[in-house]
Amino acid sequence: MRRRLDIVLHERDPAAEGVLLFTGVPGIGKTHLVKHFISQQAENKSVKALVVGADALQSPEGLLGLLGVAMDAKDSFSKAAGIDDKVSGARASVAGLVAGGFTLDSHRPALNFVHRLRATKDLSAWRNKALVLMVDEVQNVGMEAAVQLRALHEGEHGCPILAIATGLQPSKSVLSRHGISRMIHRQLDLLSHDETVAAVYHGLANLDVKMSKDAAEELAKAAMRFPQHVHGYIEAAIDVHEERGEVDSPQALAEILRIGQCAREEYYVGRMSAVGRADKVYPLVEYMSGRESDVVTWSKAESIVGAEIVDAAVHHGVLSATEDGVLSFGIPSFRNYMIRRAAMHREIARSEELDRTPER
Repeated sequence: MRRRLDIVLHERDPAAEGVLLFTGVPGIGKTHLVKHFISQQAENKSVKALVVGADALQSPEGLLGLLGVAMDAKDSFSKAAGIDDKVSGARASVAGLVAGGFTLDSHRPALNFVHRLRATKDLSAWRNKALVLMVDEVQNVGMEAAVQLRALHEGEHGCPILAIATGLQPSKSVLSRHGISRMIHRQLDLLSHDETVAAVYHGLANLDVKMSKDAAEELAKAAMRFPQHVHGYIEAAIDVHEERGEVDSPQALAEILRIGQCAREEYYVGRMSAVGRADKVYPLVEYMSGRESDVVTWSKAESIVGAEIVDAAVHHGVLSATEDGVLSFGIPSFRNYMIRRAAMHREIARSEELDRTPER
């Protein structure tokens, strides 16, 4: 996949290729993959990179200001585009990589952005540098934000850039609905078992922690082929190595598995907390787990828990939605945790109901 990104940047016309879109469930590694790629590109002084969230595309002035910072031409960009000097970018640890965020400015139409962008086309910065733009959480873009993304990608300023977007599964249909039709779409899936073992084994080796293949197999099984959990178990192994000086003894391995399991639970709790009123999702979880393939139609889900809860669960990746309106568990390794919590919630509710029932 990184080779594919290299080819698009250096050997082809980025605008002709279409927006590069990576989708997948939360924690699958979309953002990490793209940031690693653009960090490598940013080591080349002729390539600059700008990383923004989807909300940044809704502020024309802010986005133009960040473009100026990313291209090392802040003052000339501001002058050419006729914007106030309100936005500054914060450089990350890799040279040439700028990350930005700012207050939304919803009062300026997208056409204003296109006009101002075109006013920068004669700047030498565009001729001397290639720009890679990464937009994260792209499933949240609105119509005006999509117009700005398309203007940048298709070269309204005379210099098309490589636009890379990452988001949850609905991202492709969201972009298409807003007029971005040319895309190279790749959905990231779970690791294979062998890839999981290799990620654990080589990930630790790169950090000067030696682990046997058998121990790496144990951690790989616990990680359930999910990159987010792989990262958690690697961190746990590093902690245990620092404390014990080794990771392969039965005691050390048991400690790594315990710490990694705690990290998994914390991740699940965080996902459910993002939805808000997680208990409202549990009736739907129990319904889905009792059905073949764990799927349910969107309309049926709304009839069980309401449209607001379904929307929140999909928005935060707890549930995954296909374009034809079928819902499934968004994070495969999350399924058993949610079923267990749903059962506990049901038992607690039943006990509370019994406590409230007067004795006869």
